[in-house]
Amino acid sequence: MKEKLTRNIGLKILSIILAALLWLAITNLDNPIKKLPFYNVPVQILNEDVIKKLGKVYDIKEGAKIDFTVSGRRNIIDNLSKDDFSVTADFANLSKLNAVKIEISCPRYGSEVTIVKGNNEVVKIGMEDLKEKPFKVNVVQKGEPAQGYYVYQKTASTLIRVSGPKSKIDSIAQIVAEVNVSGEQESFNIREKPKALDSKGNEIDATHLQFSESGVYVEIDMCKTKTINLNMVTKGEPADGFMISKIEYEPKTIVIAAPDEVLANMNDITIEEQINGESESIEKEINLQDKMPEGVILVDENQSAVVNITIEKAETKEITFLPEDIDVRNKPLNLKLDYLTMSPVTVQVKGPFKRLKINSLTKDIVNPYIDLTNYTGGIYSIKIGADLDEYLVLNNNPGVNISLTK
Repeated sequence: MKEKLTRNIGLKILSIILAALLWLAITNLDNPIKKLPFYNVPVQILNEDVIKKLGKVYDIKEGAKIDFTVSGRRNIIDNLSKDDFSVTADFANLSKLNAVKIEISCPRYGSEVTIVKGNNEVVKIGMEDLKEKPFKVNVVQKGEPAQGYYVYQKTASTLIRVSGPKSKIDSIAQIVAEVNVSGEQESFNIREKPKALDSKGNEIDATHLQFSESGVYVEIDMCKTKTINLNMVTKGEPADGFMISKIEYEPKTIVIAAPDEVLANMNDITIEEQINGESESIEKEINLQDKMPEGVILVDENQSAVVNITIEKAETKEITFLPEDIDVRNKPLNLKLDYLTMSPVTVQVKGPFKRLKINSLTKDIVNPYIDLTNYTGGIYSIKIGADLDEYLVLNNNPGVNISLTK
């Protein structure tokens, strides 16, 4: 038996070697070694609490994602995806240079998959102090409510605390909650995610920022709008010898918003401008919202009114007319009027010379009159009135004596 086994031993060994080589050749032809690249694979950070225990926070400067290449048999490689790989950086192994090696493995296939590129990649981080700060939440309106409606109040329910890298916390100018009010008519409540904005209004990347509340409750109060008249009047008197000759202002109407019970009783608003002791014309802008009653909001985009009050030097002119030139108003039909004053009557008219051309005044412009309302028979001394143009006044107050008989 032994002789049979050892007979032609060399040939038998050669046959075994040839068979193995043939098997390898067939295997490589049918299921060859193949490479496969993966790109932008996120790196999972392990043991982050190592940084937190130092009272610091980190920011990944390099290595947040990695490219690598693997090799293996075709039947394995063709079935691989990013999810088959464990790509980690363990902060427990963080170096003094704030770097840690990225470990790549394929738990599903183990040694059957080889990492041929990417083994030497690292995650590099920056560290800084942890800071926490409270912020008031400002509500930012997005869109416009329905026609004739206005967002009367928008309030967030609470303060919010934000923690994170000191540099990021210091760059926060405000925390906002954005609320879409497009087409709204009724008041409502909503929960919105807070956002951090810098001093230029740009949103700050919230990576490594922690908010004490993931959502902020916001209350939106709606009310109706109304167009009302704007009136402008003066208060006080100009300096001696001066008068107002013209008041001009814009706008004449404004749009306001307020609760229904307030709007129902508002048809106009009057603004007073102090002119006491003034001898020169006044030109100014007035902040209208400052003049609004409590609870009333000016809706107009332009929040100011332009006011021009022309003040000119005053002049006087005497105008003389006969008693019979005086207009008689409201005389009872059963009474007869006789003038007891027979001499001419002189009135003094005062006004701004340049504005109203006092030198051209005549009796017809003054329109003198007496009013006999409620008078009965008898003898009376009645003061003369005058229908004067705006800003003209009587500087004296003459009268006439009359007799009323049946």
